Amino acid sequence: MRFADIIGLEEEKNRLRSFITSDRIPHAMILHGPEGSAKLALGLAFVNYMQCLHPADGEPCGKCNACQKTFKMIHPDVHFYFPMSGGKDYTVIEYTNDWRNAVLNNPYLSIAHWQETIEKDNILLKLVEEPPANSLILLITENIQALLPTLLSRCQSVSIPTFKDEEIKRALLLQGIKDDSMIQNITKTVEGNMFEAMNMAREYVNPHSERMIHWMRLCFKKKADEIIQWCDTFASEGRDAHRQFLKYGLKYIEQVVFYKITRTETEGFSADEWKGIKGLSAQLSVEEIQLIGELFSDHMYYIERNANSKVLLTALSLNLGQILNRVKPDLLPIMS
Repeated sequence: MRFADIIGLEEEKNRLRSFITSDRIPHAMILHGPEGSAKLALGLAFVNYMQCLHPADGEPCGKCNACQKTFKMIHPDVHFYFPMSGGKDYTVIEYTNDWRNAVLNNPYLSIAHWQETIEKDNILLKLVEEPPANSLILLITENIQALLPTLLSRCQSVSIPTFKDEEIKRALLLQGIKDDSMIQNITKTVEGNMFEAMNMAREYVNPHSERMIHWMRLCFKKKADEIIQWCDTFASEGRDAHRQFLKYGLKYIEQVVFYKITRTETEGFSADEWKGIKGLSAQLSVEEIQLIGELFSDHMYYIERNANSKVLLTALSLNLGQILNRVKPDLLPIMS
């Protein structure tokens, strides 16, 4: 991973380079930023640059023995500690290959996706406050507020922002996507999350669009058997897919409200999506549309706290079906 492989963020790149060029590398650093930002990718680029035997123009050479190893995440002096679970019978060694493959596949890896990758429920990261001599501890986090103040006081902190829309679009173009409407669609959906953008680019479609439309139709028609089957299938895909689907749902519902008020179409949605948006706009009141948005927000809260996905999706489907059929929803409680 080179700094040049990461789109934008020139100020953050130069700051990280300056630690090395000025020979003022702190003993511990924290790169923090929201999900899908470049904190992990920048951390990898920084370590690669630091380990390179022949750096030039602010980049690792990519050819020396050190680069050959750091680029593959197998350098003997670079150790990775990552969220894991499973109790005393599990160690970092058990997950090393999974971790390496996940990061090399997409360096914008999120905590939620990693958790789904190892199929564990609890996350624990133990940090050593007093590092060995001649070492650098580089911490990556999406929630710096959750760290102990005593730990933060011992680390140099670098904040990494989300990607700008133009940077997401440039990345999609580099992935070979030429369709302007598809680029707009993905950019609007991911809200600066490069991890999600790269996943959607590989599929070349918005993975949530068709599923959202199909699900809403099932809920409207109150096809109980098909709804249960849909919930079973989707629940098996894991919480991260569930959470991303609900995030897309919020953007979709926001557009329904916007269209109902303004009668204006905006970029970033396909013809099929607009058909559904206009249909909901004509069918429901602003209050009913906003209630659907509140349901999506509430269920995102539940899924973040490990609620049972099948129960969650079933309750949400029943509540959505009631709203779509102009029936006051029961707002079924969620049980984990």
